[in-house]
Amino acid sequence: MCMFFFGFFYGNACPVYIHIEDNLGNSVSNAAVFVDSKSMGVTNNIGILELSLEAGTYSIEIVKKEGIKVKQTISVVCSENNHFKITVNSSDSDSAKLSEVVVQNKTLKKQMEESPFSVQVIDLKKQYDKAGDVGDFLNRASGVKLRTNGNLGAAVQINLGGLQGKAVRFFKDGVPIELFGHGFSLGTIPVNMLDRVEVYKGVMPVYLASDALGGGVNMVTRTSNKNFAEVSYEIASFNTHRATANLYLQNKKNFYGGFNGSLNYSDNDYKVNVPIQNSTNEEFRDVKRFHDMTRSNYGEAFVGLKDKSWADDLRLTLIYSDFYKQIQNDAQMVSVYGQAFSKEQNYTGMVNYRKKFFDDKLKVSFLTNYSHFNTKFIDTATVRYNWAGDIIAENLQPGEIRSGNDQRLKYNFVSSRLNLEYALSDRNFLEFSELYYYQRRKGSDPLGAISVIEGVDVLTVPATYKKDNMALAWRSLWINSKLESIIAGKYYHYNTSGYTTDNYGFAWKSSKDDNQFGYLGGLKWAENNYLIKFSYEYATRLPDEFEIFGDARLIKENLDLDPEKSHNINLNGQYSILKENSSLTFAAGLFYRKVEDAIFLQYDIPFSRYINYEQTEVKGIEFETNYSPVKWISTGFNATYQDIRRVGIKEPIYSYLNDSRVPNIPFLFGNFWVNTYFKDLFKDGDNMNFTWNANYTHRFFLVSIPKSQEPSLFGPVKDFQTSLIVPQDGRTGQFTNDVGVYYHFSDQKITVSAECRNIGGVKLYDNFNVQRPGRSFHLKLVYNFF
Repeated sequence: MCMFFFGFFYGNACPVYIHIEDNLGNSVSNAAVFVDSKSMGVTNNIGILELSLEAGTYSIEIVKKEGIKVKQTISVVCSENNHFKITVNSSDSDSAKLSEVVVQNKTLKKQMEESPFSVQVIDLKKQYDKAGDVGDFLNRASGVKLRTNGNLGAAVQINLGGLQGKAVRFFKDGVPIELFGHGFSLGTIPVNMLDRVEVYKGVMPVYLASDALGGGVNMVTRTSNKNFAEVSYEIASFNTHRATANLYLQNKKNFYGGFNGSLNYSDNDYKVNVPIQNSTNEEFRDVKRFHDMTRSNYGEAFVGLKDKSWADDLRLTLIYSDFYKQIQNDAQMVSVYGQAFSKEQNYTGMVNYRKKFFDDKLKVSFLTNYSHFNTKFIDTATVRYNWAGDIIAENLQPGEIRSGNDQRLKYNFVSSRLNLEYALSDRNFLEFSELYYYQRRKGSDPLGAISVIEGVDVLTVPATYKKDNMALAWRSLWINSKLESIIAGKYYHYNTSGYTTDNYGFAWKSSKDDNQFGYLGGLKWAENNYLIKFSYEYATRLPDEFEIFGDARLIKENLDLDPEKSHNINLNGQYSILKENSSLTFAAGLFYRKVEDAIFLQYDIPFSRYINYEQTEVKGIEFETNYSPVKWISTGFNATYQDIRRVGIKEPIYSYLNDSRVPNIPFLFGNFWVNTYFKDLFKDGDNMNFTWNANYTHRFFLVSIPKSQEPSLFGPVKDFQTSLIVPQDGRTGQFTNDVGVYYHFSDQKITVSAECRNIGGVKLYDNFNVQRPGRSFHLKLVYNFF
């Protein structure tokens, strides 16, 4: 069966990219492309047409409205990159120049980064030999700070442009990431799973149909028009093991199929410095975490058809994932647990359809999916543990965390997204998008909350969450596409119904129904080496199901949450100097946010809960430079400062905190990196890379401190403030270094890499002063079959 499958796809077509430019270097859109006298379509707005051709020689003919006609012969070799640039000289319609064009993905990256939005694209295609997960690369991006409570599998929270948590939305191929479960999250996704990551800061593009407040992250799954098969295996400290498998096959009839999957396991038994009771008092000792094991599996299989008269692309995807996580401690590492755990299984089916109509003027994309989750949260232990893993009490009531949980929940998700784009002319486009989302939760917990009035387990009563987002935009190109503008209006509606419980088991029925409007505008100017962008959005972010229903573990539900709203302003500039063997780029951005009813995770013992916070104001600046003096070395750094303040506090008792920094959020951080490349080092065709990445996070406040009592940025901290600042050991900030070496064998099939994270073994602290892993070692092998 396997041999038949491979034989069916053998001898397939390969991707070909035709890029048309005029003699001034401007991309030529809507140019008709004929291959051996057969019409294959027209170039897009950046002058590119993607084809699928078998290996061989072809006659290419280009026809433009102005009567320009060019003929050229090309040779397609499937083992090579088939990127062809044809230059059309309007003064001589019979002349054409054929040369190799830049790789299409780079063109796409540049196109996205030159949109009116503040966006950064992280290309991962050359990072598949790197260890760790995608979060490690996100954390090095300008303006991005990731927060986590541990190692592999721990919850990851992002800070982007001064906003954090669910204010920043995550997507997988434009689909809300919540539909894929914990098996596909920032803490578990190896880099081999993705093609690129798109980071939108402040203003979101219309096609995502998102209600994000502070921006979003779209993770694009790895795929291709060319056959490939790859596996990887990584072993690391703390008994960490990670494996990936990626397969894509396509035949000459454009039928394709593939698989993407990952396995993750870690004991997460890194050392922490914690108090342990001895015979007379408590003493701080370095001990291993003993109950923090994580195991996750994720796999997606897909089949589809391309380039048919009734569909440009039709794909069916089936996904399975599971996630198991032991729970070691509470949010502040005060309490220690030895038996509590959570477990999840996810089943998802997805259909994606794309088609162009009316001579490619109308583009339609429709996606719909269904997901089913089974989750468990078990906390029934009748014993208690200390940090050494010793039992210190027995025969107690069930539950280490509170009064015990034997919780089983079933979630059903339905989601669909429609995107339409209509070209009014070569330079004017209308865009429409709609996202519908529905979730139903039902379960049981005999040890959980009971409604006093009805006398029933509140989880047996279904809780529902619905939302519907719509957006309509007008995008225009001006002055030979140097100036681009976009204006859009958005509509949001959501509805919730279920129970809310407190920390003591009392429960009451709750429901919410609300709708909001938003709008945005953006401008981009690009000429020569300069790029300037400005964008504004009145954004609304609906509370999501995680904030409303909690995480079924340590975060309680709150069905009374209000949407949070924000005025977002971004101003970005970039200057580049590009030469044959060197390059230098400077980029800077200013951002401003004014947020009302911000949704904030309120820490409580033993459970936390999302609540609506008072107003906050964010002012920030980010800067990044990249320099490559020669082909074999590149270096750069970035820095971000964000002043996040509580404003407009109405309660007199808390008025002294007006204009204080929002606590538990780093406000100054940055990265520095050096990468070197050596070819033909030991054998012709091989290459070796060395990397050094450094990260700095300035001290930040654990709790709110009146502005008048804040220490200066780099000044000393008073003794009474030491316990209020992270880290609490007197350091001005936390500085870590990662190094790595990567060797690609000459046959290009095998890559071996070795990395050391936090090479100095620096003590690291994050959310609510939770301790992070120390020094770790990683060894990774990547093998490409073809």
